[in-house]
Amino acid sequence: MKRTIGLLDGHDFRKLRTLASEQGLPWDSTIRKGATAPFSPTLKALVTRLINNGLIREQRLGKMFAVKVGQTYQDAYKSYATYLKEWEHIIEKTSDLFMRMDTNQAEIAATVLYAARSICDSGTRTLSENDVLACVMQWKQRRKPALDEGEVGLAIRNLAALNWLNVRASDDLPLPEMVM
Repeated sequence: MKRTIGLLDGHDFRKLRTLASEQGLPWDSTIRKGATAPFSPTLKALVTRLINNGLIREQRLGKMFAVKVGQTYQDAYKSYATYLKEWEHIIEKTSDLFMRMDTNQAEIAATVLYAARSICDSGTRTLSENDVLACVMQWKQRRKPALDEGEVGLAIRNLAALNWLNVRASDDLPLPEMVM
């Protein structure tokens, strides 16, 4: 298991949490539909506890705060290694996906996964790629700048290919020109 968080800003930390939750990693609160993205009302309190216990630290980088491994992380990892082993596959799968994306792609991926599971899923049928795209675009219609349908379509297709999302393929899914 990787023993470093790497460099995240606070928004990336929220996205990482959403992705891990979508894979089944248990957290102390539910993720809800926010105006612009999935969010957890208790995440700020959780981050504060992690900082106060020295597991993570925040470092100012210009207008952002980077989240880094804290001074007690290694000891905590050793103490909880047996417990963490149970969730290792989720942690590895999530970190593997997250390290492939920039901040915008992570936002889109978190939104797609949350929307497919929580907003558009009626539970009666397998959604198509276009069903998920329509749901995401409707939810994010007020986002500034607007999401690009091709980027969202590509995220849906990639998440399905990586077994993060179970959808039926749509022949007419909008994709960026370079992918076609």
